[in-house]
Amino acid sequence: MITPRDGLAAYAPDPEQTRPLLSSGTPHLYAGVIEATGVVGPLVVPGITPCAGCAAAGRAEREPVWPRMLAQWRSGRRRTAPACDTALAMVVAGLTAVQALAFLDGRPSGGAGVRWELALPSLVWEARPIEAHPGCGCGAAGEEDAVYASAAEAPHATMSR
Repeated sequence: MITPRDGLAAYAPDPEQTRPLLSSGTPHLYAGVIEATGVVGPLVVPGITPCAGCAAAGRAEREPVWPRMLAQWRSGRRRTAPACDTALAMVVAGLTAVQALAFLDGRPSGGAGVRWELALPSLVWEARPIEAHPGCGCGAAGEEDAVYASAAEAPHATMSR
């Protein structure tokens, strides 16, 4: 799990920071809180599901000003961790744990290829799909019918039913 103290790194992850995870084939899940918005996902399974690079490239294509806005946002960040709503952080932690355990159990977690956002005060989870980008080197763009689980073996007893 990647849960930075600065929620911006979970909301708009820097693809360069996870390159070692991608090259080693290590699955990872983003989670954090930025201001009044909780973020969980995407769950990245290297070579199978969209990564931070896919998300960044797709957003830049849809919103040409996104890279500039993100650069300004990152340059003005404080060096200390900003305060966040404690209840929101707990809800984000709960969904993060559920998705991670489902993945480890070999079941689809609902976190692959999607970023879940919960903004206060609405308390409504919104799914933001993340598409594999053909220009990204992660290899997910060629995986149409992939299974987003840790392995195709029997579920493990990590979650109570």
